[in-house]
Amino acid sequence: MKFSVPTNWQPELIQALNVEFADEVYGKLRDDPIGGCRNSYSLPFISRHNARAYISQLHKKRIGFNYVLNSICLNNYEWTKSGQKQIRDFLAWLVEIGVDSVTVSIPYLLEMIKKNYPSLKVVVSTMAGVDSLGKVKYWESLGADEITLSSIRVNRNFPLLKKIKQEAKCKLRLIANECCLYQCPFRPYHAAIGSHGTQSQHYLKGFLIDYPNLSCNYKKLLSPFELIRSPWIRPEDLQHYEAIGIERIKLIDRAMSTPVLISIYNAYVNRSYEGNLFNLFLSADKTLILEKPKLLHRLKYFFRPFTVNILKLIKLRELIIQDVFYIENRDLDDFILHFINNDCSLTLCEDCRYCYKIADRVVKINQDKRSCLIKKYEKYLDELISGGMFRYP
Repeated sequence: MKFSVPTNWQPELIQALNVEFADEVYGKLRDDPIGGCRNSYSLPFISRHNARAYISQLHKKRIGFNYVLNSICLNNYEWTKSGQKQIRDFLAWLVEIGVDSVTVSIPYLLEMIKKNYPSLKVVVSTMAGVDSLGKVKYWESLGADEITLSSIRVNRNFPLLKKIKQEAKCKLRLIANECCLYQCPFRPYHAAIGSHGTQSQHYLKGFLIDYPNLSCNYKKLLSPFELIRSPWIRPEDLQHYEAIGIERIKLIDRAMSTPVLISIYNAYVNRSYEGNLFNLFLSADKTLILEKPKLLHRLKYFFRPFTVNILKLIKLRELIIQDVFYIENRDLDDFILHFINNDCSLTLCEDCRYCYKIADRVVKINQDKRSCLIKKYEKYLDELISGGMFRYP
């Protein structure tokens, strides 16, 4: 089993990787003509020149580079002459700088790349929502080299995973340390706003308010059992996926600092972790590389006085959920066995209540911080829903 590791474009990260375990690093520029599903303002900056040099350094260690192009919408820009030129010129540049593979969510892009840029391997993104054997077969028919299965629907469905692996001809990968809501209702919208938020031709130039993330965090604060039924995979439980035949595990996230990324990578490589499981997830806000972004960076993306009430917008800084939850990882050593032996797609969580009971036992909560944050989230979300965020008093 190999790992696909996110890059924050720091050279120290390359030094920490071993091709025996990590044969791929993935990332992208802050913006490009196609875009991806991570907001530009949360991605570390790198110039095109330095990106080329970084990929060259990876190749010296025999590690490949996967460029993320997993937008789910191109704003119909792809159906224009100028749009086609920008997209094709950018894909040609990726080939020129030595990119080994790309990750996509749009079938048209996959077909375009396979026909015109055959040196690029193509990986299907989890944002494509591949959660059935039929969808696997469809993407295979287009020429997909590898498919990232839908983490929110497939990670803990072992009967489905086994059947897909038996029938699939291409390689399969799973995302291990994602802390999304179970069968997340925000996923399509979140992917859409992220797509437009990283497209260089979009008129908002990276500005957005991440309503899906805010709503997700609010729901976790209200119902901590959501942390348990989220589709993450513990380092210790990789053995069960390897037994099925899953070839690759993808780790997140590109916005994290190098020490945190290395810590997460080592935990999964060693298949062992001691401490707060929540620290392996993106939702642990204290790990963000842009925790204290420079003033100019803030102004570039968020100083929009004619778009939004910036006096209210800056209160986003108060909505960090770090140090609210603690989940001792080793308290979950037998947790996965329930999913191996049961099919959650055949029952309602409210009837099963397994994750509720586990949450009551293992999730430790700072109740004072939780109560305070719930009030702040309610006020902020109300400003978004009522329209107050877009008016000045």
